[in-house]
Amino acid sequence: MLATKASLLGRHARSLRKTLTPWHAAAEVKRLEALRQDGSLVLAIGISGGIGDLIVAARFMRDLAAQTEAFTFDVFAARPSLIDWIFSKVPGFARAYPDSLLPLAGRAYDLAVQIHQGLVIHNTTANWARLRQASQMHTAIAHAQQALIAGQFALYLNNHPRLDNGLARKAVLAGRTRSDFLHSMADINYGGDIINIPADESALARFNLQGKAFITVHNGFDTNFIISGKRATKCYPYFDHVVTAIKAARPDLLIVQIGTTTSEEIPDVDLNLIGQTNLQEVAGLLRATRLHLDNEGGLVHLAACYGRRSLVVFGPTPSDYFGYAGNININPLKCGNCWWLDDLWMDRCPRGLTQPECMFSQPPEHVAALAIEALAGSNTNAPLAARLKAAAHHD
Repeated sequence: MLATKASLLGRHARSLRKTLTPWHAAAEVKRLEALRQDGSLVLAIGISGGIGDLIVAARFMRDLAAQTEAFTFDVFAARPSLIDWIFSKVPGFARAYPDSLLPLAGRAYDLAVQIHQGLVIHNTTANWARLRQASQMHTAIAHAQQALIAGQFALYLNNHPRLDNGLARKAVLAGRTRSDFLHSMADINYGGDIINIPADESALARFNLQGKAFITVHNGFDTNFIISGKRATKCYPYFDHVVTAIKAARPDLLIVQIGTTTSEEIPDVDLNLIGQTNLQEVAGLLRATRLHLDNEGGLVHLAACYGRRSLVVFGPTPSDYFGYAGNININPLKCGNCWWLDDLWMDRCPRGLTQPECMFSQPPEHVAALAIEALAGSNTNAPLAARLKAAAHHD
């Protein structure tokens, strides 16, 4: 993980050095002016967070494009390669840049917006004359600014991520979730969980999974977090027992473990693919899975993009904010929702316990029973809308 961080810093430094050269600055001005020739707005969108955050932002930009005047946008994020993949089919997406460039580049755009748990509009650099000519976009931006005041969100957004828990509570009280809170701020309609993110299905053939019924399991966490131990507080420790119980009940199904360096091997899986697939190939596996088992995290968001159901064991993060209605969302029996109550919430229990009680008190028999029940009623050949309508939400 430290090597990954160092590599990212190196790429950002090279991009910054390139951006500061006169020829590059001139070329960028020329490119942006060309994009404006048909009257379109050109936006700079800064996005922070992991895969799940990027997916939430991609859905928002998809729906903003569908409900306002035509615009083009560049995205500034920590990992531009992920942006190129996730946003490749979003209307209006042009290029991805390292987020370190946004403070320098933002003034060249008609509007700069920062997206994390909410929307932060960069008023001082906005071209309001051009924005007023696009009435629908201007209305969406004005509504987002008003929401900051009326909802008293500015305090939370200006102290991201340390006050994210409080913002989530306000969102839930307003009847919103992580998926559609951004939409509520801009007063646009949510276009649904399904979004066109390219998936590479070559792993199905490479690992002899084509035409076979399988489920996926993941027990890792976002590599953006660096912790002192091996397991983050949000990771469920008993997926090994859950897998053994499912295999006994459903020997007809293969169990495939996916993940990277933060995942722990589960002995009883049929196929261990930790570190053997890239994210596009993981997407291909999730698009074909009968059920995905996981902690709350990015792969749950990714599975939802393809209409696939997940069983998610929640602990430090709240299911009423992060959960999808079509999933099996398992709440902790004790404690929970300590997300960002302090800076080290992913590293150790904020209560000082040696093991996070919210995760360790969740019986694997209960988790396995819910998975087996879900698999008994699953039919991947049924129309997606019917499957989502039939999905039960478990507390």
